[in-house]
Amino acid sequence: KAIEAACQRHGVTLAAAALQFPLLHPAVVSVIPGAVSAAQVTQNAANMALPIPGALWHELKMQGLIDPDAPTG
Repeated sequence: KAIEAACQRHGVTLAAAALQFPLLHPAVVSVIPGAVSAAQVTQNAANMALPIPGALWHELKMQGLIDPDAPTG
């Protein structure tokens, strides 16, 4: 709930943050989200394209919700 609240404060959906977070690590080259419908594929693509402000990752680190050493850009 705390991560979702932080996302809302920054105008980001939890799904977008969850899909994009792993890609910030240099060892991760792709994320393959599951989808069972064309609508979910479209939503996943939109979530991947949503800009995520660096301030969100900073807030998550400061609140101890993600590792402070996690690469975030």
